[in-house]
Amino acid sequence: PHNLRLSKKKLNWKGKESAIAFEEDGIRSKLLQFESPCYVISDGKQLGVTTEGSIDTSGSAKTGGWKVVASTPEFPLDRLGDPEFNKQYGSQYTYYAGSMAHGISSEELVIALGQAGYMGSYGAGGITPDRLEEAILKIQGELLNQPYAFNLIKPFSDELERRAVELYLKHGVTTIEASAYIDLSPHIVHYRVAGLSLNANGQIEIKNRIIAKSSRREVFTKFLEPAPDKYLQPLIEQGLITEEQAKLAQQVPMADDLTVEADSGGHTDNRPLVSLLPSIIALRNEIQDKFNYPTPIRVGAAGGIGTPEAALAAYVMG
Repeated sequence: PHNLRLSKKKLNWKGKESAIAFEEDGIRSKLLQFESPCYVISDGKQLGVTTEGSIDTSGSAKTGGWKVVASTPEFPLDRLGDPEFNKQYGSQYTYYAGSMAHGISSEELVIALGQAGYMGSYGAGGITPDRLEEAILKIQGELLNQPYAFNLIKPFSDELERRAVELYLKHGVTTIEASAYIDLSPHIVHYRVAGLSLNANGQIEIKNRIIAKSSRREVFTKFLEPAPDKYLQPLIEQGLITEEQAKLAQQVPMADDLTVEADSGGHTDNRPLVSLLPSIIALRNEIQDKFNYPTPIRVGAAGGIGTPEAALAAYVMG
């Protein structure tokens, strides 16, 4: 394990010898028990691994017995990533399943993920408004207090984008995943700004959350910055947002989270995650310094993550 700490002192392990694993299968089983601390111990003849017992920290020098060679504290998987993501979306893990268009990311998938503590995004791209409304009602009927999201995708028709936003606002869908945008649109700005208000303490509350998915710095810049004025005034004139909401929109970014999409099978430039992710994190930090948002935008990674080692690398990169 990458986070095993070598023991600098000669510490003794106390416990039952029956709890020590020596063979590969037993050791593997111990290493996968993330909820428990893990000890690599030696009696001078052989190494063993255990998740039970304790370390004698009294400092007294004892001869014989089991010496601690390395140890790691318990590390449950829900500690990975930014805990604010979990708090915001009500998920157990800082992981969500992105949408695949035409309902390939189906109601059943989103419901199963939500019931298991993960957030899934319904693949609304190319779906007719009637079919989308049916999906919204089904998912909301099953996931009363569990996380879910719906996709909003740009390459399909302007009319489908507009109708999708109207349905999301009508039915209180409070998290969308914005995919394949090259520029912002009046419809996605409408969704974001229509959910802004002031609470009793005079703080801005953001009801409608956006996770922006892209592989381009220039696109992410648009979501990292506040909504442009050119979209706000027409929305006011159409009665879709209020003057107060337009003013609040100047103080918040267009997105709460960014999904950096590297060499995946979706809308991507096939860039390697090891280069792309640090670049977008640096861009986020630069714009955060400029606008000083109370809650910095979170950054996630997707694409080219097909092994446990790749998943760990994404978390290590931030």
